[in-house]
Amino acid sequence: MRVIGPVDAPIGFCMIKPPELYQLYVSSGARGTGLAAELIVDAEARLSGCGVRIAWLACAIGNERAARFYEKRGWLRRSTVIENLDVGGGTFPLEVWRYEKKLK
Repeated sequence: MRVIGPVDAPIGFCMIKPPELYQLYVSSGARGTGLAAELIVDAEARLSGCGVRIAWLACAIGNERAARFYEKRGWLRRSTVIENLDVGGGTFPLEVWRYEKKLK
């Protein structure tokens, strides 16, 4: 996990679970500052450092802002998949866009 901002008020973070870019978040006040681009570059480097050659991420269907962001950075929408999220007492099937990127 990489966190940016003060300890008591982070403005962004990124988590990886190789080969997945698991979470990417930037607070609304930090959007448009380039912070998300820095975080994704860092995540890609960390994934590559783990030996990942093709990374993937899940994007909420309909989140066009995020989709444009990923596509601008070379991520390709490959499919729509079901992610089974762990919830109390079982799982919840969530349909998402799957993006992939070949890493160096």
